[in-house]
Amino acid sequence: MIEEAYDALYQLEEHHWWYVGARAAYRSLLELGLGRPTGRLRMLDVGVGTGGNLELLSDYGSTTGLDFSLNALRKIGSRPATGIIQGSADHLPFVDNAFDGVTLLGLIEHVEDDLKTLKEAARVCKPEGAVVLLTSAVPALWSHHDEANQHLRRYTRSGLQALVHEAGLRILRLSYLNFSVFFPVLFVRVLQRLSKPEPHYDMGRPREWTNLLLKSVMCAEARILRHVPLPIGVNLVAACRPVRPS
Repeated sequence: MIEEAYDALYQLEEHHWWYVGARAAYRSLLELGLGRPTGRLRMLDVGVGTGGNLELLSDYGSTTGLDFSLNALRKIGSRPATGIIQGSADHLPFVDNAFDGVTLLGLIEHVEDDLKTLKEAARVCKPEGAVVLLTSAVPALWSHHDEANQHLRRYTRSGLQALVHEAGLRILRLSYLNFSVFFPVLFVRVLQRLSKPEPHYDMGRPREWTNLLLKSVMCAEARILRHVPLPIGVNLVAACRPVRPS
């Protein structure tokens, strides 16, 4: 991810509708996999970035954040974490079954070997634990924004399902997210491709009323996906459980 994107991420992730709504979705998926927060579990956030999800994860218990980027880790500051580690997502420096919950939130679209990364997440997660992920969806949405974020791919639902199964994970819930804004985003991305803009990070600070409206919509989506998957969206999310050989 370019430095501009890390700076924007740190400034926006506390209040921006997308990040607030995404955390609501993570909470729903974590509860599907782990139940209500107890404060007694061990959690790992792979691709922790600037730490915007650490407070949510710390409700479940002691939380460790890992990221390849030292620049991102330096921005975490006082956000709650048991430990912050610089490392690679496809070679996690932890023993098998070390964590109750493992999250990969906006990560696998960045890594060269997404299968190995998911296998590592499954390896360090306890059999009764949960692996929760979010990634970019629908290849037709590819744009300069993906290039600025150094994405390598966007996923289809069937493609992600096959990848997760190959990694040794059983799906508890697989759903699109950001259904409500999908068609406007698709329209804008098609127009942008015609103008061929240079790669740049275009997630700015919206007007307050727009932010409140979209935040409410995304939080409503998060409540819905507790019960049923959404049919299409800008992102894909999943809650999974490791499958151990019998």
